[in-house]
Amino acid sequence: MSRLFLDASRDRLSVGIEVGSIWIARNAIEGRHDQVLLESIRVLCEESCQSIGQITECVVVNGPGSFTGLRIAVSCIHALDLVHPLQVLPIDQLSLLAAASDTDVDCALLDARMDEIYVGSDRQADGTFGCLELMPVSALDQTYSWVCHSEEIDRFSIQMNPVSPTLETLRRLAAGMDSSKWIAGHQLTPLYVRQTVSWKPLSEQPSKLYDH
Repeated sequence: MSRLFLDASRDRLSVGIEVGSIWIARNAIEGRHDQVLLESIRVLCEESCQSIGQITECVVVNGPGSFTGLRIAVSCIHALDLVHPLQVLPIDQLSLLAAASDTDVDCALLDARMDEIYVGSDRQADGTFGCLELMPVSALDQTYSWVCHSEEIDRFSIQMNPVSPTLETLRRLAAGMDSSKWIAGHQLTPLYVRQTVSWKPLSEQPSKLYDH
């Protein structure tokens, strides 16, 4: 079993691979996601003595997060799934933030810009949030314990627990999740939370190659 781990939800890409007892991770890779993703996967496969076609499972942070990064990650998984069918475990970035905290937290948040925040609440037994929603920043409640990404700690006025999740955090969270949450690779979609954003697979997106 070869399992790929992929987080393109932030400015810097993180990619890892697990093959039996072998675990290789590259966190916060420099460069644009579309320029470094496939090469990073190729290098990890080479270091673990695997081919890309031998990857059978993938754990992906599918949002919310970088609009472009999420689309690149999902499109990459769809392409890999065409080569060899994949089983995919999508994990939201808010649950990943909570998993990185060394204390119990009620809620996690991400800056959604435009004076809004993405909020994860109702934490489940497996560590994921049962409720993800978009809220105005003004709705922040100081009576709850909050976790946020360390890169965003200065953007909020109330007390936060800043964390910096890694691929090891993602790996640990995935290990505790139920097998029923895995899906077929072609079913993976970006998780935007903000309902005004839509997603279409590459096969349904217009291309200038075919414009006349």
